Amino acid sequence: TVAIHPKITRFFREFFGYPMATRVFKDIERSDGYYHNPDRGSAGTPGKLIREADMVVERVVRADRRVFETLLTTDQFFVAPVDKAAQKMDSLKAIYERFKDSKWNINKPADKKPQAWMSPEELQFLRKHLNYNSAERDLSIAMTHAIHFEKKGLPPNPVWNYPFGIHMLMPHARSYNIDPPDWSYPREQPFAVEHRKGILTHPAWLIAHSENSATDPVRRGKWVREKLLAGVVPDVPITVDAVIPEDPHKTLRQRLDAATGKQACMKCHDRMNPIGVTFEIFDDFGRYRTAESLEYPENVVAKPKGKYNAPTYKTLPVNSAGRLDGTGDPALDGDVKDALELIDRLAKSTRVRQSIIRHAFRFYMGRNERLSDSQTLIDADRAYVNSGGSFKAVIVSLLTSDSFLYRK
Repeated sequence: TVAIHPKITRFFREFFGYPMATRVFKDIERSDGYYHNPDRGSAGTPGKLIREADMVVERVVRADRRVFETLLTTDQFFVAPVDKAAQKMDSLKAIYERFKDSKWNINKPADKKPQAWMSPEELQFLRKHLNYNSAERDLSIAMTHAIHFEKKGLPPNPVWNYPFGIHMLMPHARSYNIDPPDWSYPREQPFAVEHRKGILTHPAWLIAHSENSATDPVRRGKWVREKLLAGVVPDVPITVDAVIPEDPHKTLRQRLDAATGKQACMKCHDRMNPIGVTFEIFDDFGRYRTAESLEYPENVVAKPKGKYNAPTYKTLPVNSAGRLDGTGDPALDGDVKDALELIDRLAKSTRVRQSIIRHAFRFYMGRNERLSDSQTLIDADRAYVNSGGSFKAVIVSLLTSDSFLYRK
């Protein structure tokens, strides 16, 4: 594959802001034990999600066709990708077929001695497929995994290693609503992920634009308004205590509506809330949902089953209906049922395309645009449209413009 210039990836990282996911602390118990914060140099769960978001960006940029639209609407995601996945899956299948009727389980996995019943041909076969010097002691691990998936009628999962299992190596897949032990791992990536549409529904972006223990419709709506719709949202007045009141009987949206329903508040929140609430179909871990847990002690209906498991709470249906305005196109503005419909409309907006190009101008020029730069922005937009959506064409247009070559 052709390498992507680091500054191209960096632009989209800074624009979408999904690397900020590492700075949002999450409670492991609320995640049912799968989420791990960055610790001791480890990127944890958000680090893995960020890398997978980078891979989505790099794939779209490498194709260089309808880049902005594809980044906003693609359903193709990378989830726990591994090198030579198909080959490893075939190897696990071959190991299972070769040894399923043998005495593979007579020794413990920790036994470093070659298993006595194994012929030299079988030992050579095993070392070839496991690719370890001490492959004979890992046969039990490989067979345990292969049998697990064979019983479930699923292809072998290549994300495993001794002495760790898939629970340890890919728990972050739960952020995509994927349960690792019961997942039909794809032979090729990326692949279509249900209930996802572009970077704005990627778990890394959703976590980056969330609170520690809740979603953040205001921040998400503000991001869309300013980054994609070229709008302006004033800062919170110093006289306002911007806190959503607690209520164990209401969803976050209901509490937000009550807190911002005053006329003075809605002057600003009307630009953010109707957009941000459409993302309530995802929780603060990036998981798709249809009901919101009311996480208060009085709402517990079942206590946690393990050390890092979350209690089961009462729930209320998620209301993700919202409204889009400010695209400059009456055909796109209007009510939307959720974030997926919102994103579809945003991807068709001329204003959204031009707003992204404006941010590209600021990134590559190192300054904000001025009135004298209007022709440069027009030319960059024309270059994108005429090239079929090439971001490279935008960069070339910007870096050959008078705005870049000359300084007054």
